[in-house]
Amino acid sequence: MAKKLYGIGVGVGEPGLVTLKAVEILKEVDYVCTPLSTKSDSSKALEIISNLIDLKDRVIKLRFKMSKNKQELEQSRSAAAQKIYQLLEAGKTVAFVTIGDPFLYSTYAYMLKKIKEWDNSINIETVPGINSIAAATSSYNLPLAEGKENTAILSELKNEEHIEKVFNLFETVVILKLSRNFEIAYSVLEKLGLKENVLIASKCGFEDEFYTENIEVFKNKKIEYLTLMIVKRKGI
Repeated sequence: MAKKLYGIGVGVGEPGLVTLKAVEILKEVDYVCTPLSTKSDSSKALEIISNLIDLKDRVIKLRFKMSKNKQELEQSRSAAAQKIYQLLEAGKTVAFVTIGDPFLYSTYAYMLKKIKEWDNSINIETVPGINSIAAATSSYNLPLAEGKENTAILSELKNEEHIEKVFNLFETVVILKLSRNFEIAYSVLEKLGLKENVLIASKCGFEDEFYTENIEVFKNKKIEYLTLMIVKRKGI
């Protein structure tokens, strides 16, 4: 394989949901890069593919600082992208693996932007993966959208007025990163009478995945990072 960067989505936990194309590429690349937080040495993306391919001596762990400081975030991302770029400059083939899909709120997008800024001639291929929204609706046999319904995906809830407008405009609303968005979502849903119209999915695709239509389960409780909420105006 010639020098090339691959962005590989490895899905949501179940190895059987990793695409055949992703597996074939991961078998052949020189290095497999995975994002880690500075507070952890484990990678869910690596866990998913560890029994599918031989990773021995090919893993590069890239540490990202979880910070609200934009400058610190930028420095962390630039440092990780630089490591990938150095491997590419050395003529290596590199895969950056990420849970879910590479272009849905993934660190990969930041890496790609940086590397393209430095050298837009580098050959890049992105392989999609099953995201948590698709995994949750499929596991629960819940159509995300039907007919002429419109769907919104939110990652950051700004304020109650803004969220109310979203619920009035869209038949289905997906709220990601529920651990930081639960309180404002709960308040708006209570105000609009939509608390009974939710599905909450946590750690979709992993062995300890959890689903509930009872929003009260998570009130005043620490919420797992990989948790999302689906709200359907017509009901679940």
